[in-house]
Amino acid sequence: MKSSKLIVLLAFLMILIIACGPSQPAPPEQRSELITGNVINVAIKGFKFVPAEVNIKVGETIVWTNEDTAPHTVESSNGVLKSDELLKGDTYKYTFTKAGKHDYICGIHPYMHGSVTVQ
Repeated sequence: MKSSKLIVLLAFLMILIIACGPSQPAPPEQRSELITGNVINVAIKGFKFVPAEVNIKVGETIVWTNEDTAPHTVESSNGVLKSDELLKGDTYKYTFTKAGKHDYICGIHPYMHGSVTVQ
């Protein structure tokens, strides 16, 4: 009788350990943060946007990454793009939902220019 109780207890503990163990991440199609379009990376380095001109399609996303030690921003005159101050390693992303051209600058260093043309 004692051995059957021990077996039941061990089985229960095994199930508990398996159920509480680390889980695998959800596949991409089940993640809520999934980006549906392409992602284009723009580096901010050497006090420039690289590449400075980007042509994309509606629904695509651009991720700007500050690789400089100086802080930068991404700001368009039409107000569509407006990042917080980006320190080294920080990113700003925006998914474009309408066609058009968006010229932008770094608000801290306005001589830094870039543009996004969305088709």
